[in-house]
Amino acid sequence: MAFEAAPSHDGAVFVCDHTRKNESAQVRPMRITNPVDGWLQVESCSPFPDVAGETVLLPRCVIDGVITAERLAATAVQHSGYDVPKPKWPRPGMMLPVTVDRADPRRFRIEWDQVPTGREAAEQLAEHLRGNGQPDAPRRPFPRIWREVEHAAASPALVNGLTPQQTEIALAGAGAALGLVQTTATVLSAHEVRPSSAPGGTWDIAVAVNDPNGAAGWDAVTRMSFSSASRRESRTAPGVELPVLVDPDNRKRIIVDVARLA
Repeated sequence: MAFEAAPSHDGAVFVCDHTRKNESAQVRPMRITNPVDGWLQVESCSPFPDVAGETVLLPRCVIDGVITAERLAATAVQHSGYDVPKPKWPRPGMMLPVTVDRADPRRFRIEWDQVPTGREAAEQLAEHLRGNGQPDAPRRPFPRIWREVEHAAASPALVNGLTPQQTEIALAGAGAALGLVQTTATVLSAHEVRPSSAPGGTWDIAVAVNDPNGAAGWDAVTRMSFSSASRRESRTAPGVELPVLVDPDNRKRIIVDVARLA
């Protein structure tokens, strides 16, 4: 299946499923009712069509990969179609920006306009290495923290001493409304919690908290889900200092302040 944007009259995002038959495309509408930005990690891909010297004007690309997005479980998907630009032909390991239907991650659209060609990527890297500037920031940065699937539901369960709704409020920068104040904490140890929908796993992090009022600190545990293993490793190593939001009157209420993460 290949996916392509189609116009809508009610503001919703639509995609169309293209199949090829007798050299013509048939279009069947597929609706993305609840779009969210995500990524498609390419696990395998059909070879570039011109490797054998044969010129193919309309090559077919088959991609097997995994869709990831905030508050969505990782989902294995396949993209099969004729809409892949030749200069942007994917390879295993690439991360392709996608628009995903939160209700059904198998409904997605690859945003090819946001994928640099090999030459563009090389020029950006060369410019950066020459010290003439930073490589272009991605238009769709991978989330620094992962929202677990259960956070999308209205649940009374507490994580870090907060309900899912309170967690979203705190991460949106309104922690003060919940009685949370800024301070820092030093990582003591961490261990993984199972199961988790996050690519980098969900970890309980034991920390030594610096009292925001200058009094004696305390030890606490905060739970965090990570969008990648590399991010997890950089956040959970013993001795790492993390920005946190805490409730001095209820020391079980503590959450990593993602907005202040370096």
